[in-house]
Amino acid sequence: MSLLRQWWSYLLSKRSEVAALDYKDAYMAKVILDIHRLRGDKAQALVPLHALAPIHRIDRENARQATSARAQALAARREELLARGRLDLAALAEIIPSVSQIKVVRDGERWLAFEGNGRLYAMLEAFGEGCALLVEVEEYRFDRPHKILRRLRRVRRLNTLE
Repeated sequence: MSLLRQWWSYLLSKRSEVAALDYKDAYMAKVILDIHRLRGDKAQALVPLHALAPIHRIDRENARQATSARAQALAARREELLARGRLDLAALAEIIPSVSQIKVVRDGERWLAFEGNGRLYAMLEAFGEGCALLVEVEEYRFDRPHKILRRLRRVRRLNTLE
């Protein structure tokens, strides 16, 4: 029951974003559905923070507020986490909980985050863009990743990140 309540709260928190949806959001949603539909495998991975790249900006007010609160929670434990050298699933769940893991697709030497962009921006704010802190993510893998990577890069271009 608590998982259902958690999902319901998550959906309610997103309702103000629905009115602001545009073509970029529709395309991004389709790409994410394709990722889930076409993946060959998925596995846990430890990725340096500096190698994680978002696929969209955090540009809506409620998302900015959530990102800022998460950045403050991480900053409060910054030294402890840097000494540990990693942000594993347990630490992420404790400090900046969410209904899902940070989900990524590898693109050469970087990993494109298609889920968890707000948490990623919060980490970058708290630790800096050059930080080598390892972050535990769920990596989606493909037998032939070319099309998915092309689509993810297009989402980044539409959001002026490339």
